[in-house]
Amino acid sequence: MESQNQIFCYIKRNFRVYLQKLLKRCVEIQTTERDDDDDGSNSMDRISELPEDILHHILSFLSQKEAVQTCVLSKSWRYIWSTRPKIEFQEDCFNGNKETFMSTLDKTLQGYHDQKLCIQEFRVDMWVDHSKSMSLLEKWISRVVINMRVKTFNLYMLSHKCEYFDLPSVVFKAESLQKLYLHRCKLSQNPLDKVLFKYLQTLTLTLVYIEDETFEKIISCCPLIEKLYLNSCIGLKTVRVNKGCNLKDFVWLMYNIQKDLIVEINAPTLETIKIVGIGNQHNKYFPHLKSLYMSEVRLASWSSDIFSPNYMPTLKNLTIQYCYDLKEFQLSNNSIKHLIPIDKVVIDAPNIVKFEYVGDIAPSIAFATTSSEWKSDIRLSYDVCFDDDASSSWFFKLNKLLKALNQSEISLDISRYHGGGRRNRHMIADNYGGLCEVVVVEHLKLTGYFPSSFPAFLNCLFRICRPRILGPCSYANAKISGFRGQDMQVTEFFCKNLLMGRKRRHYVWQQDLEEVSLECFDESGREWHRIRGTTLFARTDAASKNPYGEQELRFRLKWREI
Repeated sequence: MESQNQIFCYIKRNFRVYLQKLLKRCVEIQTTERDDDDDGSNSMDRISELPEDILHHILSFLSQKEAVQTCVLSKSWRYIWSTRPKIEFQEDCFNGNKETFMSTLDKTLQGYHDQKLCIQEFRVDMWVDHSKSMSLLEKWISRVVINMRVKTFNLYMLSHKCEYFDLPSVVFKAESLQKLYLHRCKLSQNPLDKVLFKYLQTLTLTLVYIEDETFEKIISCCPLIEKLYLNSCIGLKTVRVNKGCNLKDFVWLMYNIQKDLIVEINAPTLETIKIVGIGNQHNKYFPHLKSLYMSEVRLASWSSDIFSPNYMPTLKNLTIQYCYDLKEFQLSNNSIKHLIPIDKVVIDAPNIVKFEYVGDIAPSIAFATTSSEWKSDIRLSYDVCFDDDASSSWFFKLNKLLKALNQSEISLDISRYHGGGRRNRHMIADNYGGLCEVVVVEHLKLTGYFPSSFPAFLNCLFRICRPRILGPCSYANAKISGFRGQDMQVTEFFCKNLLMGRKRRHYVWQQDLEEVSLECFDESGREWHRIRGTTLFARTDAASKNPYGEQELRFRLKWREI
């Protein structure tokens, strides 16, 4: 099912791109060679012969502005856009002309109202700083949600002063609603008299002011709700999700951690849970849970075997990060396939397919048993000076982690965006080299700022790992500043010392290199091609295809067996 959804999203995304290109081309043709007496023989008129509901469905893949532009295609397309069951208005697209925005919105909705048309999707993005626009919105909300029987209602309010739009209570009487998205709205502080969300499946609240009692009233009246998304909601202290609903996906994000927030989940139907920045979370039995993501959650009071099959028998994806009160735990679950753990964990997951870790220091991981083929993706930030003993500890922990992942296909990404010690201490690499075991790494990527101690850093790194592919990295003929410019410095270092400097062999690790080849990414073919020759700087043909003279490169390395 997941792969089918991914395929559908891919088709939908590419179909929209195709429509946009087709529309642009047709507009160009019709603008230069308009023929009002067209006999209907061209391909666009053949599309026009389709039923109106299919044409509306085609236009649903376009934005409001793109849909309006279709009126120039031919006579039959002149008014199709004005009756499509999808309305989108963004105030920022009117270049600050609020009066034009309000007038266009009012006329469009009036046209739908006069023709007694239904709206499937309604979205308005506007600023909460104008009394007339707020009055206009309040006037139309009741008609849209009741008379026009909207199914998807999306109200995205903007404010410079952290103001909220008082959402009319009539919204909660919209029986036709299936999806409700609210941003910077204020819901009634008193318990609502009537909530008629018997068909509501998705509820998303972002920067919404809502209190516990109102929230519980709404949730209790949504028997079909499947997706609940709460992001930085104000006034909400406790979220209780009970057995009565059909909830499958639950997300609650509070990026400024608040210890007094409580989540009580008792919905056996849940398949995914994501919680960030919540003080306490009461765990229950989740027989259908497939994905669990927790960050900055207090877990010290949890049962030690919460992640076992006794509580989560179908869990496949587990992410635990920045849960500082849980320093160590044991994981034994045959169903888990994708894992992103905390700093110290003993893992018994024989069917694991993907292991990920993101942090500053390599964690202490021990695997009991693993599947025959699996991948690991390690992303670390290196911010250790070579002027202290911390660098030795950092490399020692990384080497220990790589050895634990030795049976997997390893991808290692190390980034550095801070300064560091300037002393080029090769002594560290020499002393450390005898303490490690070299591990093969499939992909190694280095990005960011690396000071003059970069050669010493590489001496240490290549003493513990042997990358087969180094990159991708960016190269441009012109000078670039910022992070991309820093990446360019790393690329140039490797070009000089892997390609042009192979005969000189300044560094210890160069002695073990048997073969180096340079590859360039072809955007059109979406594949890598080998670049013939030994120097990058003489080649400009690949870069010339890019208007900025940039190209993606990588180095393929063959090492002497040790």
